[in-house]
Amino acid sequence: MSSYNTIILSFKRAGRVAGYEYFPDALICVPESQRDEYAKHYDARRLLVIPDERDGLCVKKRIWIMENIGRPLLMLDDDVDCLTTTQGVYDEQGRFTGNSKQFIKLSPQEAERVIIDGFNLAHQMGAVFWGLNVNTDGRNYQQYKPFTLSGMVLGPFQAHLPHEFNYDLRTGTKQDYDMSLQVLNKYRLTLRLNKYGYSCKYGNNQGGSVSQRTQQIEEGYCRAVMRKWGSKIISYRIPPRKMTDLLNGRVNVPIHGV
Repeated sequence: MSSYNTIILSFKRAGRVAGYEYFPDALICVPESQRDEYAKHYDARRLLVIPDERDGLCVKKRIWIMENIGRPLLMLDDDVDCLTTTQGVYDEQGRFTGNSKQFIKLSPQEAERVIIDGFNLAHQMGAVFWGLNVNTDGRNYQQYKPFTLSGMVLGPFQAHLPHEFNYDLRTGTKQDYDMSLQVLNKYRLTLRLNKYGYSCKYGNNQGGSVSQRTQQIEEGYCRAVMRKWGSKIISYRIPPRKMTDLLNGRVNVPIHGV
């Protein structure tokens, strides 16, 4: 396949959609009440406007997109500014040195090729949900494992082929973990390309879900996703020692393989 829909999810970040130019075919999904503010900064033809009542929470926006946009479908956070890759370093004899070059920025054209190849590879492997490496630290990159088949596909970059699942409103900010577990529970397979990642500002970019995260809210969603799947599958430290304890789940999916 060579065509797909790309949607950038945005909320209260008019003028600060990091990947607007890098992903030139992407539409920016915004609530109706924020349309005029976004139109001051971006081509109105690239705005995907949804009712306010279907927005306000990232998971609600994702549910609307899944119900209204065709597949193949790529969802991006609005603070993803580019895709990156990690490359091993080899000596003059072609032997791997054990070192890696990290955070090599792909050009928009290279990123497009990676995305198309990702959709095609997922289709060929029977994977309906795929993404990129969530840890781009070269010290953790394994040259012999360019992809993972049972890993979590997290929020900033989530790619869907046709399937029957949707995001679960009850899981809130843990909707990406929940979607990965839904797919794994039935198909026993997700695809994550470990060689590639994304550059993302995460929690230090004002607006978006950052403006809605509090320890109390995060703890509630952690408890919700643990109730749904069981703490042996996904768990969080509660009560937390620090906020990051509620952001990064410990996942143990009982599926053998890479």
